[in-house]
Amino acid sequence: MSGDLEEHVIAVIGRYDAGKTTFIKAVRDAAVEATHRHPVAEERPTLGLVEHRVPLPDGKVLRFLDTPGFDGHQAGGGHAKEPEEVLQMLEDHLATKGAVSVTHVLVFLNANDMNKTKFGKGPARQAFKKLFPNSKVVCITTRWDQVEGNNGRPITAEEARRKEESLYASGRTRGSLLEYLHARQNHCGNVLHFRSGLPTEAYTSPQDIIQQLFGGQASDPILEERLAAVTKERDDIAAKYELLLREKGAPTILADAAPGPKEPVRSSRNRRQRLLDTINIFAAQVLAMVAELDVEALDVSDECKANRREFEAASAAIKVAESRFAEEKENVKAVVEEYTKLRREQDALKEQKRLFITELNGLQSASNQSPVRAVPEQKQRLTVRLKRTQASLEDTENWMTTTEGDYRKGCEQVERVAAEVEKLRRIAEGKERELKEWLSPESEWFMKERENLRALQESVSTNLDAMRDGLRDSWERKLGDNTVFLDGLGGHTVHPEMVARPGDWAPVIESFYESQVSLVLPREMAKFHSAVLQRLKIQEEVAQREWKKGIETIFGQRVPGFKKCSLPQLIPSSEDLPPLSKGPGVGVPQDLPLFPSLLKGHIAGVRSVAFSRDGTKLVSGSNDNTVRVWDASTGKVQRALAGHSDHCTSVAISEDGSWIVSGSDDKTVRIWDATTGKVQRVLAGHDKAIKSVALSWDGSRICSAGDDNTVRVWDTSTGKVKSILQGHNRAEISVAFSRDGTRIVSGGWDKVVRVWNASTTTCRLHRVLKGHTDRVSSVAFSADGSRIVSGSSDQTARVWDVSTGRVLWVLAGHNSLVTSVAFSSDGKRIVSGGYDNKLRVWDALTGGLQSVLEGHSNIVRSVAFSSDGSRIASGASDNDIRMWASAPVPVSH
Repeated sequence: MSGDLEEHVIAVIGRYDAGKTTFIKAVRDAAVEATHRHPVAEERPTLGLVEHRVPLPDGKVLRFLDTPGFDGHQAGGGHAKEPEEVLQMLEDHLATKGAVSVTHVLVFLNANDMNKTKFGKGPARQAFKKLFPNSKVVCITTRWDQVEGNNGRPITAEEARRKEESLYASGRTRGSLLEYLHARQNHCGNVLHFRSGLPTEAYTSPQDIIQQLFGGQASDPILEERLAAVTKERDDIAAKYELLLREKGAPTILADAAPGPKEPVRSSRNRRQRLLDTINIFAAQVLAMVAELDVEALDVSDECKANRREFEAASAAIKVAESRFAEEKENVKAVVEEYTKLRREQDALKEQKRLFITELNGLQSASNQSPVRAVPEQKQRLTVRLKRTQASLEDTENWMTTTEGDYRKGCEQVERVAAEVEKLRRIAEGKERELKEWLSPESEWFMKERENLRALQESVSTNLDAMRDGLRDSWERKLGDNTVFLDGLGGHTVHPEMVARPGDWAPVIESFYESQVSLVLPREMAKFHSAVLQRLKIQEEVAQREWKKGIETIFGQRVPGFKKCSLPQLIPSSEDLPPLSKGPGVGVPQDLPLFPSLLKGHIAGVRSVAFSRDGTKLVSGSNDNTVRVWDASTGKVQRALAGHSDHCTSVAISEDGSWIVSGSDDKTVRIWDATTGKVQRVLAGHDKAIKSVALSWDGSRICSAGDDNTVRVWDTSTGKVKSILQGHNRAEISVAFSRDGTRIVSGGWDKVVRVWNASTTTCRLHRVLKGHTDRVSSVAFSADGSRIVSGSSDQTARVWDVSTGRVLWVLAGHNSLVTSVAFSSDGKRIVSGGYDNKLRVWDALTGGLQSVLEGHSNIVRSVAFSSDGSRIASGASDNDIRMWASAPVPVSH
């Protein structure tokens, strides 16, 4: 309000080309000149929010808030504002005016098209609901001067009505503004529709629309006379009823009411009215549920995008932190090397000091026995050298003390950065889990259920409309056209006499129809609410699973610790540095869809498979002499790498998936560029076929094992051999690196497993594990390096404790040779494959069998877990690669 004037605040939104500004100016001109005139041509489209204040002759004031186009388009190019931006402009403008609320919203639509005013985003719908909670919404279609009939002339009133009905029907499409407005009207009242644009009887002028909205209705003399007559009749009846009550001695209803609370006024409803009210309330509930489900789907999609951005940011932060970790680790190594150098100097100076003292003592002894043999200059020279040596020793020891302090600081910094990496890893794991929940079968169910609920809503709405129409019908005019009525006859047909004399049968039919509605309506309500209840149950189950995963992640998993630095035992070894354990989840792909179960392409047996760290690629080696790179999400071959002249027996892939290592019976190891498919380096040195290759976690070293009974460790950057490990006395050796790079494990046909210390330049044998009764064909480390699993031709796999060499579990279940084994990244599961064409998944913590995977038709040669543990890949002699979901399934023997 402004003074005593009644003021209305009107938000004007809609298509940029729908004549919003022209409409407002026509109203303003009509109010100023008090005459009706044809609107002038529209001026330039509104680019910002413009306020027009129009006083009406009756004292009302209209404040039009004209806005830019609401349909994501803008004339003449330039930035087109989205609906949420336009609504934010309105909200900011109203905030500057104080406690002002919008009374009306005029939505302008172009008569040629209703669909382009998109409104499918959750934020826009929520902003509309927040900004206009109680506002009256009015739809106005304009530009009818651009619509012509079949004869080329402006369309008639009837043609315009049919055209508008068709436009509104087609405009109620998914994501449109009209769809939202018609869902809203169940809560905020009906949406008024007007046609405006030409001064003919088919349309309404802008000033007449405003008059209908704000000017009130004109007085009708005939209606007033009828109202007066009805009032007089009511008063006469009331007087007669009062007189009758007095004669009977009853209290009169016209007497003054006793003081105290009064009963609320209640209007009586008959059965038909009660049914109509129930139908309308239920229909509103159905529409509200579907609308909320649509908004929820949009909200979850927006949240998923936000989580993906946060996951990407966390992954990027992890890479930065890991780079810092590597730098700090190298700094500590440099300090250790410097300390070692100083210690050697200290030892040398101490030895030199001892020699000088010994020589001086010898001169002194000789001088005492024979003064002639004593040479003063020699004694003086030794004394000077001794003092210099003592001074150098003191300097060296001072530098060692300083270096020890640098070492402490370096270790503390390494531990801080490692803790930061761990924190970022957990953040990334959380965001990955949320993404996987959204991309999981549960989310597919959600989308499917959304469509099912929408279809159910359409079915229910159709039946409700039929019930409502039947209750409102005059059965004297329409008998038996109602679908609910006909469906409820139970096979009976309407007698011709009833059709011929509907007036006689109307009371009976109407009562019967009401009983039909009373029967059908609860069924429709039960059907819909059953669907809602089922949805709620599944939502509860999904939430319960997510909660359990969160409990396991936060409370059930041990946070990897970092070995503290010990000054009295400074050893120039990476064992004294905190190991970087990434754990599962780091580098997980941005989008992980359902994976294919069968990958075909090799023309000979598949010998080896390996997942990339981020799970997007799968690499395989085959007896067809090729290495293939697969898209793990689609199962399509990205690239075939040809270069080996004999069977490709083993493959490994770098952390970022950019390069691949392969070993072959042609006695060479090859390093490939995964993007171009070109060979980067060929490592030659083995005398016989190579059966296994492994890549250190940081990619700095390659390990290969061949039929020449040796294991070779190569420097990746130079291609030179760093160590040759000898000890196995038979061929077919399998190798693996521990994640921290300090251990190498090898297993061979000599039935033993050997663990090597790989932390120094020269690898040394650490432990020999004996227990298998036949040749060992495959070995693997757990992620924390504390356990080893080995597969053997004795039909078992064994789990070993690295620190003690003791067998923890013997995994017995295969009925033939075990060819390949692998640990999941969380260390909780083991998968094995063998000559029985099957895979077995084991509980690594108990040794129990979890599941048996069957599908290959020949020997399973290789198995691998994806880094997140959700998939298992297997390659077999049937030329196929299969991928399996690794969740436990019932065991079948």
